[in-house]
Amino acid sequence: MTARKMPAPPSPLSRLAGALAMGALLFSAAPASAADNVKLALNWLVSGKNAPYFVAADKGFYAEQGLNVSISRGNGSGDTIKRVASGESDFGLSDTAAVIGAQANDSSPVKLVGLIFGKSSVAILYVKGAIKEPKDLVGKKLGRSAAGASVNLYPGFLQANKIERAGISEVVVSPSSFLPLMLSKQVDAVLDQSSYLGRYRKGAQEAGMDIDAFRFADYGLDLYGDGIIVKTDLIKSNPDLIKRFMAATLKGSQYAFDHPEEAITIMRKTNPEIDADVGKAELLDTKQLAMTDEVAKHGLGYIDAKHMENVRDIVTKALNLNRSVPVEEIYTLEFLPPQKKS
Repeated sequence: MTARKMPAPPSPLSRLAGALAMGALLFSAAPASAADNVKLALNWLVSGKNAPYFVAADKGFYAEQGLNVSISRGNGSGDTIKRVASGESDFGLSDTAAVIGAQANDSSPVKLVGLIFGKSSVAILYVKGAIKEPKDLVGKKLGRSAAGASVNLYPGFLQANKIERAGISEVVVSPSSFLPLMLSKQVDAVLDQSSYLGRYRKGAQEAGMDIDAFRFADYGLDLYGDGIIVKTDLIKSNPDLIKRFMAATLKGSQYAFDHPEEAITIMRKTNPEIDADVGKAELLDTKQLAMTDEVAKHGLGYIDAKHMENVRDIVTKALNLNRSVPVEEIYTLEFLPPQKKS
């Protein structure tokens, strides 16, 4: 019988090569690092003004930053602030005046990390015709909510425009009644947001009415609008997460402003109830509010310290706040992309 020849043992070099090959195979099969799951709470119902966040998700801007962002509707800026302060949401969209109020009266542990609206959208929406300027509101009927930041800022608007409040008849109703009351001519104007002007105009078309707005920011109350807030604990524990979120969000904002029709088409994939024309009008209004002279000089998200001081003083007086919040407690610019030089 012929003896079977045994194979030679592998050399040290071949064993090393095999180990490297196996390591490469295992590495290639390993899953990529999972994206960070974060929650963004809006401050009201989803509308055209929120298109930038859906664009950032659809275009992969959040994914590029290693983020998986879930977006939820809000129930007012005050509620959004509470959701962020409690840790229920990582990021929130909130009106600047509401943030200052919560910081002053409730010591709410939140902070602005960038503006979305360089100007506030709080406004008086009115039927064009007999009303051409703010003083024409005297002798007219105004619909408003029972409470809220806009209601609290309303006296400041009147004072800035030298209007006696007693000369205006106020009707306190639910915001859902605003447009029907205007169409039925039971009120001449309502206290709402210019961001919703598109849906007002759409609803007024058949009645042959034209509706416009007096933005408080254009008539004596130079207020900042909505911004992104985080809990102050997150600033300490995960600053990189905030920086990545802001980079993607502002990229989404710029893309939406540059491509409004596409942006609304993207948003309607998950929110088909939004009328395309109305959504586009709301987004374009948001662009007007966002693209201020400050933004032209410094870039999206920018907040000016002196301007914020003025906003803080207006809000403190209008809302009769417990204290004047130091500007450095209200916001930080440390998480914005590199700013333009003025």
